[in-house]
Amino acid sequence: MTGLLGSLTALPNLHPALVHFPVALAFTGLALDLLSLFLPRRTWLERAAAALYALAAAGAVAAYLAGRQAADGLGPISAQAEAVLSRHADLALWTMIVLLAAAVVRVVASVRGAASPVARFGLLRAVALVVMLGAAALVGLTADLGGALVFQHGVAVARSGGEAAEAAPTAEAPAVVASPEVRLSRGDDGSLDWRPGPGDGAALGSILTPLAGGAPVSVAPSGNVGDGLALEVNGEAFLLLPGTFDNLAAETRLDLSDFRGVAGLAHHVTSAQSAVLFTVSTGGRVQLVRRSGGKEKVFDSVDMTVGRRVIDLRATVAGRHLKSFVDGKMTAHGHGSSGEAGPVGLYLNGHGTVRVLSMSVKPARGH
Repeated sequence: MTGLLGSLTALPNLHPALVHFPVALAFTGLALDLLSLFLPRRTWLERAAAALYALAAAGAVAAYLAGRQAADGLGPISAQAEAVLSRHADLALWTMIVLLAAAVVRVVASVRGAASPVARFGLLRAVALVVMLGAAALVGLTADLGGALVFQHGVAVARSGGEAAEAAPTAEAPAVVASPEVRLSRGDDGSLDWRPGPGDGAALGSILTPLAGGAPVSVAPSGNVGDGLALEVNGEAFLLLPGTFDNLAAETRLDLSDFRGVAGLAHHVTSAQSAVLFTVSTGGRVQLVRRSGGKEKVFDSVDMTVGRRVIDLRATVAGRHLKSFVDGKMTAHGHGSSGEAGPVGLYLNGHGTVRVLSMSVKPARGH
């Protein structure tokens, strides 16, 4: 569908083509319904209003489904944009539900009064009108957030020359505050950016702190060769960055060439039994899982070719929306609570050497 759309139009997806219909139809239907109260003998006004309510609801369903598909195909965006997108998606769902409710009640009222020469204002019409007023408010709020995504955050907007708009946050570039041996940068918003070098073994235990009770992790004998920091692991281990985060965007680049097992990002970590894990298996399994009270809830799981190689991972949390990306492509999307705010770090469960090339965490405030 995306390829066909791209051959016919410059639109990145169907959502912008559909989303204006429920907006226009809802407000036009509401206007006709109010007008019919003053002109009850013009029964066509009442019936047209009912028809527009139904069309607005149908348009909302189409726009919502297209919006979900569009959001899943966006790829990585900034942490702040993810927070706005999450709120936009939540409001869009409620808008669709309320519009459907208003349409059903309004159409039933119109059918019941079809034989009357006068458009009577009864209980069902009154209920539909009140619900539609609420739906109109939701339409406005949802549209406002959609506009913010495009015009403030540049989501799905290409630069001149065809290059995709950057997803970098608007915060100032973080200042380097760490020593040359441990290259950690901190932003004023609490963001972290770490690009370790092969001589940064001192970071283990300070910048990257093992969670108590996990398997021992050490700097690999080959740690001074190649890029990044080479860590040797034999079992399950959490390695946590400093700070506490709730809504966030976390990224890491790992070299798994000499590792066999499961590796990935952990966030909202309060213990080994309470965390959200986005993991990839060198055997070819991607999972988004929440651990809570010793039990695991799988938000999403997919088989894909991962292998033992350099891999880019990204995890975002915005409200009840949890997304995970492999090499810039969204592979897992879950809905639910991520638990209490907590540290972010690496999750390793396997044998061999993992080379950490980079890690970063950015908070998404104002969700």
